[in-house]
Amino acid sequence: MLKIIAQTGEIFIYDVIGANWYGDGITALNVAEALKQIGNKRAVVRINSPGGIADEGIAIYNILKRHSAGVDTHNDALAASAASMVFMAGENRYAAKGSRVMIHRAARMLWGNSTTLIKEAGILEKYDVSQAEIYASYLGKTQEETIALLEAETWYTSEEAVTAGIASALTDTATVKPNVATWFRNPPKSLADDLKKEWPARHDAAQVARDKMRRALLTR
Repeated sequence: MLKIIAQTGEIFIYDVIGANWYGDGITALNVAEALKQIGNKRAVVRINSPGGIADEGIAIYNILKRHSAGVDTHNDALAASAASMVFMAGENRYAAKGSRVMIHRAARMLWGNSTTLIKEAGILEKYDVSQAEIYASYLGKTQEETIALLEAETWYTSEEAVTAGIASALTDTATVKPNVATWFRNPPKSLADDLKKEWPARHDAAQVARDKMRRALLTR
């Protein structure tokens, strides 16, 4: 759900990026409507999100970049995957102490024969190129170097984000718990431990689902 404080121009993106089957999540249309409510105020976008749908993240990035009054983004705890793309939209990008940013290659759940999987792999590579075009301009790296960072599923602390050019400056200590998702391949140990402690059933179910999918793909 998207929260808006029109008086201060604040937009809170504290959810997954893109709508899911249950109608949850934040879409580009939600953000466009929020900017309409704010009007000619400078937008302050606060983020705590594990990411979600790449297309929605890119659309939100471009919508925010077009806001005539300007946009500042704040990573209040976690800006991962598609949410990191939203974070990039700020003219000023503030990282709260204790916050993290994660970038990685596009991924999706697939089902089909070898021809289908090969085709889908090519499509995912194009998504990587699209994301790298945006990230590279902030990181000061080539497209190839940026894709290598995506491949590694790179995590940045708040200070590392500033050093890398992803964030502009540090702000006060984060007070929001990172909105951790179960689909990350290589999360920092502290986040993985938090996930197991607070949502063990969700974590275990996600691991079982991933294992089943791997076995299905290997035996088909």
